[in-house]
Amino acid sequence: MDLPGDKGTYILLVTVSQMKRLKIGRLGSFDIIPGFYAYVGSAAGAGGLRARISHHLESVAQPHWHIDYLMAFATPLEVWFAISDRKMEQDWAELLRRASFFREPIPRFGSSDYRRSRTSHLFYAKRRPSFRWFQQQVRGSFATHIVPCQIIQNPR
Repeated sequence: MDLPGDKGTYILLVTVSQMKRLKIGRLGSFDIIPGFYAYVGSAAGAGGLRARISHHLESVAQPHWHIDYLMAFATPLEVWFAISDRKMEQDWAELLRRASFFREPIPRFGSSDYRRSRTSHLFYAKRRPSFRWFQQQVRGSFATHIVPCQIIQNPR
């Protein structure tokens, strides 16, 4: 996988083929239905995007982040990302939340860093969302601080 070691924000797009009951740490248990899931995250630590996304894609015996629980049976499709010192995680999550074809399947999934927020950073769609759509949304919504977005397909 050819991800940079820079800081940035990302969306991990995965697919789930079978219904699954999933226990996610202190969040509780949830039914995960077949379809496409977009997880919004940020990577500001050592190793940046490469380290964070590699962690998510590896088999994890002891899940650390909420997404690690889902990755135990999801298939990664794409990583959409932007290199930036500015955390855009909340902005991108809000962008997906407003899209008519996405819904939030698990409240507060991946957003426990934002204590007052009820927003989820996991979004479900019946049909595969397109990177082109996402690029257009970023350009239209964040014109004052556009950071070029990139894509890596089949990240494993």
